[in-house]
Amino acid sequence: MEQNFTVQGVVAGIFLVSFIFSLLGYNGTISQAPRFKGLRCAIASVRTIIRDFKSWRFYVPWKHSAPTIFVTSKKHIAEYSEVTCLSQQAVYADMFGFKHTMDNLEHDRLDHKVVRNKFNNRLLEVKGPAHLHALYPKFVTRFENSWKKALENGRTTCRKLSTRMISLIFFGEKLTSDERFIESLLQYSKDMVNCMIAFQILPSFFSRYMHHIITRGGKAMHSLRKQFTDMLGPGRDSWDESESIKDCTIIHNMALLSKDSSYWTGPAMNAQNMLGIWFAASHQPWMNLDFILLELCARPNWQVKLRQELLDHMPLNDYATLDSLPLLDSFMKETVRLNPLDKYGVRRKAVLPYQFSNQTMSVPQGATVCVPAYEMLHDPSRYSDPHSFDGQRFAKNNGDHGTRFTHVSHDFPMWGYGSLACPGRFHAALIIKVVISQLLMRYELRLENENARRKWTWETFAMPFESTRIQLRKIDM
Repeated sequence: MEQNFTVQGVVAGIFLVSFIFSLLGYNGTISQAPRFKGLRCAIASVRTIIRDFKSWRFYVPWKHSAPTIFVTSKKHIAEYSEVTCLSQQAVYADMFGFKHTMDNLEHDRLDHKVVRNKFNNRLLEVKGPAHLHALYPKFVTRFENSWKKALENGRTTCRKLSTRMISLIFFGEKLTSDERFIESLLQYSKDMVNCMIAFQILPSFFSRYMHHIITRGGKAMHSLRKQFTDMLGPGRDSWDESESIKDCTIIHNMALLSKDSSYWTGPAMNAQNMLGIWFAASHQPWMNLDFILLELCARPNWQVKLRQELLDHMPLNDYATLDSLPLLDSFMKETVRLNPLDKYGVRRKAVLPYQFSNQTMSVPQGATVCVPAYEMLHDPSRYSDPHSFDGQRFAKNNGDHGTRFTHVSHDFPMWGYGSLACPGRFHAALIIKVVISQLLMRYELRLENENARRKWTWETFAMPFESTRIQLRKIDM
């Protein structure tokens, strides 16, 4: 149960900090560290520190001292999403502590932002969809193998299943059959989220030490970066993978695209970029998949509708057929609309002051600009009966918009906007569709406990409980 691990880790960190402070004679002011005054003083200091933590003395949620500016008009969203001095990466560097979790990534240089964004878009959004067509049969096979292994072990999670699927796109078939490599991929994403929470609770000067404790010295991060550096450098030519699969992988195409670039100074720099792309690609799909499964469990009639749509288009032996199913696509999008992973969207941090072109708003340095995504997704002027679930809402010639799940829109800001819209959204959508279609063709789904809690929140984020159990009843087709 992931959230328990996180809370336990943070609590352990608090008591570690409490113990250290008590030895220093903490009296409520961190800068003061008088001599140790004995056991009685230590106990009193621990009590003081616990009281301070309970009252959120050290809680600084992503530098809220700087203002947050909300924008809702299409014109303003289109403008600020493309401005160079408003950085997407800087926002998430504050949240996830890239200095520690991404091995000293330089996130606030404008030249880095422009080059990296163009590179990643070309890598994922331009070249990626064509590779999905070629890899589609491998995804179905990967599901078969992963599902068989999950049933043999008697337990699985959406996170692990999603990771096994999406890692195929990144690193090919043979490497991602190595359980140790898969565990490193899983652990790195978990470490990022655990650190995000801990960094907001603890004093900032403890971030380095807390990262070391939570991540066991950055074990997964360093293991992956070493592996990526080898694959992007000296080990690229000796990589044991069939050429047909290798040519479609993200890491292989990253090496090719950066080969003659003066910006990418070597495989180590590319490996650091790969850490960021992997986290972004692996973290969201499993949570959206989880919420979609929960919605299916709550709506047996929709299981029947979607299963019939799948049967009507059998055999589902190519990417284009599965991707074009309107009801499945609409159901997924409606689920994400009602279960956004973040209440805010299209986040940008001002690394320099900025004035909007119509002079109506100015953004001071350090401020964050974003859209109130939750409110927009529940706005009756944008969506009819916005608080009700309508699985056909986005189907063609039906509902409010008739747009695809992967369509980028200011009315549906969950993929971001403009040139920085999530370039891996096509990959994520396909993984979810493969898993959902395969499960629906085999099973009826229901919650083991209808009253089980389904999500927990931290700041503006909503995340599913990994402990929620779904029962599967095999059906005859």
